Amino acid sequence: MKKTKEIDGYRAILPLLFIVFAIIFEMANFLYLGFTDSSGHLMVFPSYFLFDLGIIIIIAGVIYLVTNKVAMNVLYYFFLSIQFILNVVNSTLYAIFGDILSFDSLFLGAEATSALTVELIDWIGVLINVLLFAAMITLTILFQKKCKLVFKYQKFSKTAFIMASFLLFQTVGFTLVALERQSLQPAVSAENEIETSDEYLWDHFQFKLDAFKKFGHYGFYTKSFLNYIFSDPIEETEYKNYIDEGHRSGNNLAPLYGDNLVVILCESLDWFAIDPYNTPTLYRLAGGDDTIVFNQFYGRNRTNISEALTLMGFTSKNYMLTTPTNSGYNFTYSLPNLFKSASQDDNVTTSYFHGNDKGFYSRNDTHGQNGVGFDNLYFVDSYTGVQQFGGFYHWISDLEFTSNLMDEFLPTDRQFLTYYATITTHGPYDYEQNYLDDCYQTYYDNFDKFKTWFIENTNFIFPEDEETLELFRHYKSAMIDLDRTVENIINQLDERGLTDNTSILLFADHNSYYSNLCYRIKGVEKTEFSNTYVNNIPMFLYSPKLFDLYGDDFDKVENTYCNTYDILPTICDLYGLASNDNLFQGYSVFSDEIDNSLFVSNLGGMFTDDIFSFNISDVYLVNDNVSELEIEKFKYNANKYWKKQEYIEVILKNGINGSY
Repeated sequence: MKKTKEIDGYRAILPLLFIVFAIIFEMANFLYLGFTDSSGHLMVFPSYFLFDLGIIIIIAGVIYLVTNKVAMNVLYYFFLSIQFILNVVNSTLYAIFGDILSFDSLFLGAEATSALTVELIDWIGVLINVLLFAAMITLTILFQKKCKLVFKYQKFSKTAFIMASFLLFQTVGFTLVALERQSLQPAVSAENEIETSDEYLWDHFQFKLDAFKKFGHYGFYTKSFLNYIFSDPIEETEYKNYIDEGHRSGNNLAPLYGDNLVVILCESLDWFAIDPYNTPTLYRLAGGDDTIVFNQFYGRNRTNISEALTLMGFTSKNYMLTTPTNSGYNFTYSLPNLFKSASQDDNVTTSYFHGNDKGFYSRNDTHGQNGVGFDNLYFVDSYTGVQQFGGFYHWISDLEFTSNLMDEFLPTDRQFLTYYATITTHGPYDYEQNYLDDCYQTYYDNFDKFKTWFIENTNFIFPEDEETLELFRHYKSAMIDLDRTVENIINQLDERGLTDNTSILLFADHNSYYSNLCYRIKGVEKTEFSNTYVNNIPMFLYSPKLFDLYGDDFDKVENTYCNTYDILPTICDLYGLASNDNLFQGYSVFSDEIDNSLFVSNLGGMFTDDIFSFNISDVYLVNDNVSELEIEKFKYNANKYWKKQEYIEVILKNGINGSY
């Protein structure tokens, strides 16, 4: 008589519980985030659900294979916990930016969490996911205690039975993934492959949110991980030629050739930050005093990405700057390297300033001569003044930091490029900053006349409720410090005899999204991701020399749509620097090509001033005056952008360099 073998019912059914709970988690996440398909229908599951289901079944098989009951539980809870955590993070990111977490974002962990405040967390999403997860844990524990099932069999050994069952899980899972892979929508034509092909989306994940909606939690994160780890073999010669073919030589007849340049990335600067009483210097610049005002400038990226775009003219959608730095990419076409290459002599210096810790976003590794190319890096450890740096949100004021390092900031004995990323205005705006006491006092002193001016002269909404008014007070006080910083820099140019040969480019990296302040003041619902108005932020070029040369010829430029990608090409044009048409993703504002400008955000989505899209195919119009021709032009430029980006990703990841 054959001996009867037994399998614990708990062990057999736990993987099935995982499958059920993982699917429920996915449904809840999709419904809560309110995802819709291209037809506007609410999505309960991803479009290609079999990717999700197949990978869930594969994981369930791994859980089943583990022989130790404790280890089995650890794996079970581990995978559900990861899904729970990602659901919570995604609900918060989607509420703030309309974004979801991608694999590459995990490398920003410390920087991202340090910028996160309690007010930004989507507590409703957290609560829903906590309740779901708690219910799953409770049901699992009850099942474990109550389950008395025992599966009996005689024909096979226990090991053979377990392996056969495991292989069944894997076969079903991989078969579902393979079948779904074959069902992906192909390109309608080669010209619009990026726009219409789900096959291309699966291979490249160029539209992050679209990929998540189509491939689901497990499909998205598994494939993005594989995309990051593995890549197809490449022929470097093709990419080297691509870089060389895009090279554009410099021009020593350019209007600002040989002059100095100060670039100021203004953290969270919004148009409503500027008024004649609290920020008179910025107000004067906004009025066009020796200044070109880019009224139609737009931007929407995290600060590190905005910085990379203005230093390189492009960036990777998948990696931090540490990746090309470590891969051997030589940053030939970065702003500091181009600036030095165009110098009339060797007496030139390029310097980067930021009043934060040097390790934040690894700037000490990526921005120096082995990376982006700055000769000098000045962080908070370079500051020797009286204020104390207290970590994130407890800054040294911009005025104090720059004043303390002014000899390095504006040297008088050589040509220079100075790049400064401000920090006082970073936020959040929900508590008092002692180092801004003088700025708070200025705000109080000017409050009545400022409020009257604001209501009578702007289209913004003056905050009346106590909470928003308090946030506004902190924000405006920080902007007063920024204004005084800019004023001091301009005055120092005069005192040092540098005004005639130095220009200052100031631009905002993104809007003031902390505490939803920009949405409150601009009167836009936070869920209106397609309303590009919230991304219209300030950019000025203070250049008395340029203004004297061309005077009133800037009217067209000042009202032309442009964005963060266009900053470096514009600098190259004005200063006669070499550039690269095959790498730079923007255009000089002073060129005819600027009409092709398009902003693609690492947070998701792409837009001009009146068209928005997450995936090129589905467009949202900001106004009714957009013609079909303009929509087709938008789609053409978006496809062109992503084709170029495909090359850039390979170049940066593999450290491929051109001949120049």
